[in-house]
Amino acid sequence: MKRMVLFLMICMVAGSLYAQKYAIIHSQNILSALPEYTSAQEQVARLQEQYQQKLQTEYDALEALFQQYQNEKATLNAQQRRTFEQEIIDREKEVKQLQEQYFGQEGTLAKTTEVLFKPIQERMQDTVREIAESYGYSMVLDVSAGMGVVYYIPDIDISNLVIERLQGVR
Repeated sequence: MKRMVLFLMICMVAGSLYAQKYAIIHSQNILSALPEYTSAQEQVARLQEQYQQKLQTEYDALEALFQQYQNEKATLNAQQRRTFEQEIIDREKEVKQLQEQYFGQEGTLAKTTEVLFKPIQERMQDTVREIAESYGYSMVLDVSAGMGVVYYIPDIDISNLVIERLQGVR
């Protein structure tokens, strides 16, 4: 009986010691190796620059309007000053709304970024999943995401395999 209990305990411990396979990836390196990702980054950068220039033009016009008000304030009556001040306030609100429209969380730039990058990231995730399943990895960690991985053996890095598969999938 003691031998049977000992045997069962050894079997349970041995089963729990079964080595699981882990792998790591560097998602930023993988994405940077894809021409479509670089192209998407360039498109977003151009759009951001375009929006920034439009906003700067609007801010410059607002600043000019404010300077005009400062220069003419002494010659304006109370009603004209209130009208001018209201025009400045309204214009400032418009510029802030435009900034939110371009750069806000639900803004055009954020939506464009999602539209461009999401399919690329999903394709990378699908490829990682396929590799993990075919090689029997129980977990794949992304060390680019700041998961707190302090040390790993370079042999478990499957980034190059992911890149090769992605470039071959096109």
